[in-house]
Amino acid sequence: MESADAKVMHMQPVGPGADGDWKKPWIAYHITNRPGMKGRVWSRIGTAWLNRDGSISLLLEAIPIDGKVNIREPIKDVRRSAQPGALAVAAEQGADTAARKEA
Repeated sequence: MESADAKVMHMQPVGPGADGDWKKPWIAYHITNRPGMKGRVWSRIGTAWLNRDGSISLLLEAIPIDGKVNIREPIKDVRRSAQPGALAVAAEQGADTAARKEA
């Protein structure tokens, strides 16, 4: 089993790496199970990054009531780009309705 120190070292420091590319901060999520909903709800609540001295800085925009925070590497969420959400659909329908009224 890995020690906590070994796990911390897997985090990339934010800023330019040896190859010149910038490293992105990790994302802090609060993951909840909601009654009647399929799957879990992931809420992005902040960012985390590794400091030069090996410590971790965590900047939270919200604090979960249960105190549980999950920190993960940033990944491209394919589901997000595959389907528009309910608000995007409603906004699009509203824009279409407004365009028809103007015509």
